Amino acid sequence: MEYLCSQKDEGRKVYHILRNELHISASLLKRLKNAKAIFLNGEPVYTTVTVKQGDVVSAEPILAERDADLAPEYGEIEILYENEAMLILNKPAGMIVHPSLAKYHGSLASLAAGYLEKSGQTARCHVVNRLDRDTSGCVVFAKNAYYKTVLSEALASDNAEKAYLGVVSGVFNEDKFVISEPIKRAEPQKMRRIVSPDGRSAVTCFEVLGTNGEVSLVRFVLKTGRTHQIRVHSSFLGHPLLGDALYGTNESLRISEQLGIREQALHAYSISFRDPVAGKTVKAEAPVRRSELNELIEVLWKKK
Repeated sequence: MEYLCSQKDEGRKVYHILRNELHISASLLKRLKNAKAIFLNGEPVYTTVTVKQGDVVSAEPILAERDADLAPEYGEIEILYENEAMLILNKPAGMIVHPSLAKYHGSLASLAAGYLEKSGQTARCHVVNRLDRDTSGCVVFAKNAYYKTVLSEALASDNAEKAYLGVVSGVFNEDKFVISEPIKRAEPQKMRRIVSPDGRSAVTCFEVLGTNGEVSLVRFVLKTGRTHQIRVHSSFLGHPLLGDALYGTNESLRISEQLGIREQALHAYSISFRDPVAGKTVKAEAPVRRSELNELIEVLWKKK
């Protein structure tokens, strides 16, 4: 991370160069300062120092990484895309993205950390986007804290697209429509979310790809990133995802059992955004590895 100061930067503080030109977050900047990982022309400096034309302000994020509390684990992962800044993996259904108090071992993040270590990379593993445990598909990891900041911003931009495939109960009257309904927690400290006027803005695009008269295959595109957003909006419309025990109905769960769908029928199959590091658009597509869901998708798609 380097920035060459021009005439317009004369008299500016290193702090402002780091924050405004290198787009370093306040939390990362604090860690950089504690690690003495901020440099002016190759020498460690305080952020209050002013610069002149021709100076080079630089930082070493890897020096500011916290001691890892993420124990690397070793196992198979499916890499969809990788470069110096990121790693995009295809998460299996039933696997958590990051360790929690309830389940510390067997996370995708731990396997990603194990891969980075085994491949000789000094990078750390930072989750950029998350999926529910039972949702499969694209998960992006950044290789240091700075990359996490800029990749998070890239994924939140209007140019980014996160697309999902899901199978829901019932049949829709329209093939394409947009749901804009705010979402909030049903109760404090509870996992369940609900649509509510005092919730946070949530927008989901629906495109029906096929139906057999009992269930429908839908392509979802998220315009916002609320917890359980697709699941909540689908349930709100009266068409819960198959296999969704939290938001499903007796009827949707009956159909799920009949079709052998044991986990929510939702797959994050595509993600695209502009990589601010490489300066190009990155697109990753995740094959559906759940045989029962894959078969159902193929059958429904043919009946579009």
